[in-house]
Amino acid sequence: MAEELKTFQLIARQGSAANPGLKSLLRVLANDFGLDAYTARTRLTGSGKALLDSGNREKIEVLATLLRDHGYDCWVIQKTDETSHPQRLRELDVKADVVELICHEKTIHLSRGASVVAVLADISGKLEERTLKRHTIQRRYKDARHVTSMADEKIVESVLKGTPVLDLYILDNQAKPTDAVRVLPARFNAKGLGDRMTLSATRNILAIVELCKEYAGHLSLHADFGLGRLPGCQIKTIDGQFLDQDVILQRLTRYGWLMCDLEQDRTGESRDNIDPALAAVAAAAGRPALAATTTPGDAEAIPGVGEVVKEIKADDLRPGEGGGDASIEQWLPAPPDRPAKKMSIGIVASVLGSILLAVLFALLEVGNLDLFRAAGRYATKAGLVPALVSAGLFWTGFYFIRLKRRVENTPTSRIRSIAMGLVEVHGRALRKYALIAPISESPCIYYRVRKYRKDSRNQWKLTSDINSNHVPFLLDDGTGMVTVDPKDATVKARVSHSGVPGEATLAFHGVSLSEDDINEKWIENVIYEGTPVYVLGFARPLREERKSLRERITEKLRDLKLDRQALHRYDTDGDGRISDGEWDVARSDAEQIALRESLAEGAEGRRQEEHVVITRAPQRGVPFVVAETLAESDLTRNYRLTSIPLLLAGLCAAGLALYGFLKFIGV
Repeated sequence: MAEELKTFQLIARQGSAANPGLKSLLRVLANDFGLDAYTARTRLTGSGKALLDSGNREKIEVLATLLRDHGYDCWVIQKTDETSHPQRLRELDVKADVVELICHEKTIHLSRGASVVAVLADISGKLEERTLKRHTIQRRYKDARHVTSMADEKIVESVLKGTPVLDLYILDNQAKPTDAVRVLPARFNAKGLGDRMTLSATRNILAIVELCKEYAGHLSLHADFGLGRLPGCQIKTIDGQFLDQDVILQRLTRYGWLMCDLEQDRTGESRDNIDPALAAVAAAAGRPALAATTTPGDAEAIPGVGEVVKEIKADDLRPGEGGGDASIEQWLPAPPDRPAKKMSIGIVASVLGSILLAVLFALLEVGNLDLFRAAGRYATKAGLVPALVSAGLFWTGFYFIRLKRRVENTPTSRIRSIAMGLVEVHGRALRKYALIAPISESPCIYYRVRKYRKDSRNQWKLTSDINSNHVPFLLDDGTGMVTVDPKDATVKARVSHSGVPGEATLAFHGVSLSEDDINEKWIENVIYEGTPVYVLGFARPLREERKSLRERITEKLRDLKLDRQALHRYDTDGDGRISDGEWDVARSDAEQIALRESLAEGAEGRRQEEHVVITRAPQRGVPFVVAETLAESDLTRNYRLTSIPLLLAGLCAAGLALYGFLKFIGV
């Protein structure tokens, strides 16, 4: 068959949804290759492998190059139909140059140097549940930028906790399976493992994997069965029900043959062995293929390239930079405690207003009601009440007009070059703390929950209003990040949930309602992490308290007193006591260590989000707005649409007040 008539498949290893290049990749796939962006995103995010597309070789090779340039491992293969099924292992015999795998129908030989594809699968479906649970926990308590897939070692351990099955495929020189063996736990005689045998049936399966690694010249281990989106390899039906075990075992065979097909294209795995420094140089030179075709040793011999590679490696080895901290789990800290309410002008005004109303009602109860009624009639006839309503409407309407003009007249700043003072920034909101919305249980940067209860007149009355404006968050516009403290800000969230306390939320379903639940309701407004956010506020330096040199020295000496082994090093005469002279030496060392730490902290360059914060301006009347919006024009349009009815209503109230006043004076 002609090459252009053959059908090739592109298999990709899924990755994290937080991949910074995913958005641009989806745009190219949609515009240049006609792939649906949602479907492509679903197939590229996860913990397994997925079929991205199929077609002629030229098209698939171009797609594969595009994916590899964006950091995805992928394989270009031709599908092979399975012609046989794995033989179930009964026992094995380990010899010097060969491992004899004795099955029911024949004996299969695993010679030294052979190519083997191993598939370690959990046919109980618990692997998918654990992966989903891990992803949910990470989404809640980790920064979205650091949500990662489960490591291969963790996947293997998770498989062994379920119902593991091991399939071994022995390949020929053309990477085609010649024999296949299926190993079931506690269904074979493990005495042939010798010293490798354990009392655990699942650990004996792992021992066979280690034995294959020792004898095979090339071993590919795949443990993500059931996690990806490969055709014919799903373990669930469309409605989410697990298939029968016999059907799952058949699909495991299909998966194993597909993993053997991946051996046709070794370039899909070659990126795992690329030197990171060489990859960076190749990407900067616009020749990503250079990294895949050049070994690190040869690269350092290339004029102009070797020097750059060595410099990057030298930077990576510097303490406190680069790779040393890259492997640290980026778990977010708990949100700060809600501060106690302080006395403010608003609270004082509310208290005084409440006292005034209480005095007024008391006078109405004990005083002459006719006098108050007459005063109310005269105020209404004279147009005083409509005039007060008109003044309030006009003030509110003009407030939104001023706010609209302030938003339009304030230039948008880049976070990287942000200046101190009133600023306007757009970006993607990221959590600085592990903030979770209390009702929807979703990772967010802001929430507000209002609870209502019906009163005796069957009217909804606000009983509780809490929000997270005491929790700062980060804003990223691509040039840098800045901390935003939303305290006292006017926050506009586009997403709103409502319901009653016993109603099914996003996390719970099927809860029955009681009579008390029907008399209560809640409304939750949320700004999810990763959504576009507009901020108009006041940028200022973030002042953080640093320990003084005296405090550092005191802390070092206190720790030294509590550490007997460290204190013993200063006992030079060995009498078991620290003399005054020995203590002076210890104190001198503590002073030197504290001084070095203080100088190092002062010289250490802090990131922008660590020394700049956007808050409310110290001057009264300066707006502070945090709004979830895609564009500034959406926000200004909302302000305009809000101000117009307010001004029209104020104009009507003013006309009514004028009419009443003229009629009152007899004009």
